[in-house]
Amino acid sequence: QGWLAVIMHFRGCSGRPNRLNRIYHSGETDDGSYLLRWMRDTLGEVPTAAIGISLGGNMLACLLAKREEARLLSAAAIVSAPFHLDACSRRIEHGFSRIYQRYLVGQLKQNARRKLARYPGSLPIVPAQLQRITGLREFDDAITARIHGFQDAADYYHQCSALALLPTIRTPTLIIHAQDDPFMTPEVIPDITRLPATIEYQLTAHGGHVGFVGGTLLKPEMWLEQRIPAWFTRFLSADTAEATA
Repeated sequence: QGWLAVIMHFRGCSGRPNRLNRIYHSGETDDGSYLLRWMRDTLGEVPTAAIGISLGGNMLACLLAKREEARLLSAAAIVSAPFHLDACSRRIEHGFSRIYQRYLVGQLKQNARRKLARYPGSLPIVPAQLQRITGLREFDDAITARIHGFQDAADYYHQCSALALLPTIRTPTLIIHAQDDPFMTPEVIPDITRLPATIEYQLTAHGGHVGFVGGTLLKPEMWLEQRIPAWFTRFLSADTAEATA
């Protein structure tokens, strides 16, 4: 498409530990806002779109609900976002979804261990306590909630779930969910009648969690790589850029 692509690693996820007494979470929009403003100041006023994946999708929805930050974007796409954090945290504690929880918690603990080794005392936990954590809610209770001023994981989930914010979004936004997503529950699916005209919602029967692979085993087709750029074209095309300029 000839577009410049930039990826934002969440704080502490780039392989280098974050030195401050904070981490990233589903409602932490400051880093995303900082990057968008840096891009505007560095690259100038040009059409800009953002893609939020999984937890990043919930964060992006929270960002889009803030009018000042939303002005930095011409369009957005959100894929497999856990808009109801409490329901999703309960869902991954059961059945096949536990595989995802084991992997996710393993990644979170690895980042936390790296951070504690480099900056002792930067988290409200010691390595021995960290080692005993096995669930996502347990991690959020012990670390995410405490370090960011929430009462507990339930309070964090309540305050940072983007589902209730979707009707306030005015930026053109494509939201994609799959019914067979192991993180999904009915609570995550937004009420279509309450969504503004700026949101296009697509619920597919299959796709898993950020999967959406079509074609055959020998010739797989990455559907998102076609769907999202095609949807963005009307906002990021050369004609749009010239009109904006």
